[in-house]
Amino acid sequence: MKKGHDIKEMLKKINDDTSNKRDYLVDLNGMQINPSRHNNAFPTLSVDHLTTGEYQLTDTSLSHLCNRLEIGTRYISKCLPVSQELVNHNLNFWIKKNKQKELMLRTYDKEPVNEVRAIMSNRYKRIDNDVVANSTLDKLMDMNAELKYAHYDRDTLNITAVLPKLEGEVVEGDFVQGGITITNSEIGGGSLIVKPFIYRLVCTNGMVAPEYLNQFYAKHVGKMIIDVEQDEQWKTIVDKMGQQLELISNPELFQENIDKLKQATEEKINSHQVEVLAKKHGLSDDERAGVFERLNHYVGETFVTSKYDVANAITNIANDESKSDERARFLQELGGLVIFSNNPISARI
Repeated sequence: MKKGHDIKEMLKKINDDTSNKRDYLVDLNGMQINPSRHNNAFPTLSVDHLTTGEYQLTDTSLSHLCNRLEIGTRYISKCLPVSQELVNHNLNFWIKKNKQKELMLRTYDKEPVNEVRAIMSNRYKRIDNDVVANSTLDKLMDMNAELKYAHYDRDTLNITAVLPKLEGEVVEGDFVQGGITITNSEIGGGSLIVKPFIYRLVCTNGMVAPEYLNQFYAKHVGKMIIDVEQDEQWKTIVDKMGQQLELISNPELFQENIDKLKQATEEKINSHQVEVLAKKHGLSDDERAGVFERLNHYVGETFVTSKYDVANAITNIANDESKSDERARFLQELGGLVIFSNNPISARI
């Protein structure tokens, strides 16, 4: 697996960032788009009933605003490098044309430039990374888990750990351990998700079991928020997440996954099917070549192999440090899909 972030440094960064994160309930009609004051490609946003000044928009928050206004994000993005004045005019025009609507502004307040991280509805259920990380790591320590990967980029979180007590042999000398992987986004990039994880000891590959296998899935949608300071909807979610961690550590569940891995060593897949699989799921030319290389073949050769070997070839590519956290995760999930889906060629993640 990729190296990931040092856990102590990551926790410090999470806690430091949390002190600078703010949430505000604002009226859409009270928003005003202004030219950037910091030579940034994105304009700034101010709200007439907020005294906190202007906020720099980001690619994510600009996309959110376009969605709220029901205008084309692609058009606005195309205008940005040509004329920010045109962008400002379009956005302000549609802000005034929209009905009054309360939204949640998720900001990062730190000099020299305060940012709008996200523009969400007033029913956005906040399950933030500091809460997830601290409660998860405490629980994993109680379970004697070993942390294998951690990644945090201010807005998204990925924590993956294995449970050494869950260990089995797929074929002679090829041992795997069962584990848990947790992902979360604070800006609309995904729900809080807890899934079973399988760690192959012989080559440190990681595989994420598909969502239909004992997944915990908490959407960031809840009750209408009246006061952001009093909103504590996250508490029940964190409690349920802790219960799910216990369920995933069940030896019987792990044994079911081992049996499926063993079955995959007997299930055959030919080179044409591997080509179709790669195309269907959007693997790049380099990734496709990497899969064939790990199968000891070249693209275009005709051969037959097992689903288990194909899954391991895909997940091994995720170990490449050049892969983004998002792309590595995609490859780990695709490997799991190959093993656990009846027809991974027709399925999509």
